Formats: sequence, C-alpha cells, structure tokens
Amino acid sequence: MADSLNQRTLGEYAAEHGAVAHSRTEQRDDPLSVLNEEDPIFADENLLRIDHVPNQNKIVGRNRQIETVARRLKSTIDGGSGKGTLLLGKSGSGKTLVTRYVSREVEQRARENDVRVGRAIVDCGQRRSETQTVINLAKSLNQPDETNVSVPASGIATGAYYDRLWDIINQLYDAVIVVLDEIDRLAPGDELKSGMPPEEADDSKLLMQLSRAGEEDDIDAGMTVLGISNDLKYGDRLDTRVESSFSPDEIVFPAYDANQLGEILERRRDAFKDGVLSDDVIPLCSAFSAQEHGDARRALDLFRLSGEIARDEDASEVREEHVRSANDDAEVTRIRDLIRGCPTQAKIAIAALAAMDEFTDHSYFKATEMYRVYRAFAQAIDVDALGQKRITDQLREYETLKIIDIDRTSDGYREGTYLKLSLLDDSNLILQSVGLDSRLANIPIGSTMQREIVKLVES
Repeated sequence: MADSLNQRTLGEYAAEHGAVAHSRTEQRDDPLSVLNEEDPIFADENLLRIDHVPNQNKIVGRNRQIETVARRLKSTIDGGSGKGTLLLGKSGSGKTLVTRYVSREVEQRARENDVRVGRAIVDCGQRRSETQTVINLAKSLNQPDETNVSVPASGIATGAYYDRLWDIINQLYDAVIVVLDEIDRLAPGDELKSGMPPEEADDSKLLMQLSRAGEEDDIDAGMTVLGISNDLKYGDRLDTRVESSFSPDEIVFPAYDANQLGEILERRRDAFKDGVLSDDVIPLCSAFSAQEHGDARRALDLFRLSGEIARDEDASEVREEHVRSANDDAEVTRIRDLIRGCPTQAKIAIAALAAMDEFTDHSYFKATEMYRVYRAFAQAIDVDALGQKRITDQLREYETLKIIDIDRTSDGYREGTYLKLSLLDDSNLILQSVGLDSRLANIPIGSTMQREIVKLVES
C-alpha cells in the first residue's frame, strides 16, 4: 500500500478525487433493466442539452440580438448575401444559441420561397486549421448522391478543398449561411508568438476566401459569414485586407445576471416531471452560474446534472444537496474546458504550479521554483522541457483565464526583482482536470514526488 502511494500518478489522483460518488451502489440482477424503466425525474432531458435550439419563448433577454442577426441574414431568404457579422461575448452569453435559432428560421422561410439555403455551423475550436475547417464546411453542405463530389479527409491541397466547396454550393444552393464558432481558435498559435517570423493566420485566410468567393465568381450563390468569439477585441486583430472584404458588423452579447439565468431555467422547467423540483433548485443553480460570468451554458449543465444525480441516487425529487454535488462535479468540467486548448507544455507547467500549491504551505512561488517542478514533471513522462523564459511566456497566455496570476516583484537587495506566480483556482480541481489528459496522466504525484516538490520549492 505504501509503495502504491509513493508511485501514484496524476491519472490515479484524478480518479480518486473525481465525481464517482453518485453512481448506484446497489447491484442489479439485470443491469439492463434500466432501459425498460420510466425515468422518475426527467420528462424530456433533451430540452437541457447545449445543442438544443428552443423556440423564441424560451430564449431570455436576447430580443435585440435576435433582431440584429435577423437583419443581417434577411437577404438570404431571397437568395442574396447578408452582412458579415461578428458575435462577441463571454462563454454562455447566448451567441451560438441566437445564431442557430435565427439561421434555422431564415432557412425555413427561404424554403417557403423556393429558395435553397445551405447552413453550416463549424466549431473552429475542434478543427484548429483553415484546411480542417474547409473540409468540415464542404462535408456539412455536401449531398454526394446529388453532387457526385467527394470530400476526402486528407490528401489534397487546401485550394482543391475550396474548389470542391464552391462546386457543392453551386450545385445545391441559392444562398449559404456559414457560422464559424470560436473563430479566434484559428488565430496563430504559441509558435508564432515566440520569435518566429509572422505569417497570415488561418482565420484571416479563411475569412478572405469566404468573403471574396462571390466577388471572384467562385460561386453564384449568396453567402453570409457569421463569426463567433469569446474575445471582445477579436475584430481588432483581423488583418486589414480581411476587414476590407469581410467588413463585419459587431454584435456584443452581455453576460446574464442571476435573475435572467433563473428565468432561463424556469422556461426549461418542463424538462422535468411535475413536482420533482424543490423550490431551492433553480435559485441555487442560477446563483452558482451567475458567479461564473453569467454563463447560461453552465446553468443548464448544472440544472441537468442535478437531476441526473438525484436519479442515480433514487431520490424522489431534486434537492439542494443534488445541486451542490453537481456544482462540485461541474467545477472539474469548467476547469477542463478552460485548459483543454492549452499546449501540452503549458498544461505541465499549470500542473506543476497546482501541485506546488496543493502539497506545500506557500501561497505564491517564484518562476524559478515553478520551473524546477515543471522540469521534474516533464522528465517523468519523457517530454522535452522548454527553457524557463519560454514556459513562463506560455503561462502568461493563461492569466486572462483567471487560473494563475503572474506579478513582477522585488525582494530587496538580497534577491532583486523576480516573477511571482500565484494560483487563482482550486489546485485539487486543476490536478484532477490535467490528470484526465491521457498524455499527462502518468505524471507521478505520490508521496515521493510530493517530498521532491517541497525540496525543489525550498531549495
């Protein structure tokens, strides 16, 4: 037992501390009998899914944004090109929901006019390159039995993918709506910010091609491009050539307050069966979510997860304790979402800082101390360690996520000026989240490494 504690890895740490307490402890003779049981909690759980697009009467506080997006897309109903638009705001502020809702309504009304409208919504955070995004656009819009156009997953040049996309559009549609969600994720990565020569970013190249397709006679159909970003200053980063061709308007989505979040959940109450929600469930879900920048996505996740925990515990109603348990589980998901796009090296450094916070009694650490632990973690899983300045520069990228704080300070004449790093989030939750990454799960975090961390910090 002692030896296993010495050798414990970050993956095992995540499993030990993770949300595993809500599964049934009772063994069933027929474990598949659950498939035949009536759900005691949910009437329609799909109403709480993130990708569910409700009717307008369930969308709260976004009438002005709905109207503005509708104006941008109005010409699409007659086969024209609408105004390029950027939808900006914090995560969970309704950008994607409003875009999906309005574009769906426009597509339906165009069909009534015998206008063929194609609609493609791409999560750029999952694609991460111009080529992958174009492939996804072509696949989303294609009907290969009608077009006789194939879209291979790889093997041809980016320009050839664009040619196939234009061919698909010309054969099938009078107008196309392209939605690029998290478009800022196509911007240059860390390698372009570390002294290497700059090059045109993938988001600029993609927007240039899409916005000029009609001008250069690549397509006969109208095209409207909508970009969605959590970065309120994203438009300021666009290449000047893109600005002249794309020329986007900007629509800002403010965060929801606790009352609006409560109204959103009230309008989804019919996801649950009558009488199963205690009075404090919706206010508590709203309060927790209001603390996270008014994130409606988080509120819905919390609402749904509370019901799932109650169901797994065979409870007859969803109560406050189920919301609190759901909030604990959702915290791991929140942090995992925050750092999912981090490069592996940055994740190792964040894990190092979290381990230092967790296993020592210090509240802040020098950059040199963090670097020692980072190197120990990297070496333990056979990853080449970056230099101290480079890894510190990578960490600066994540100050805006409110995970860490980096401050330059002075210790007087003895040590001079140095960088001071502090963890702003829960170290336990960060270690769990990083431990869920299969590549980093083997970082040792047992008692032997804990003693080594203390030694490295205090040396």
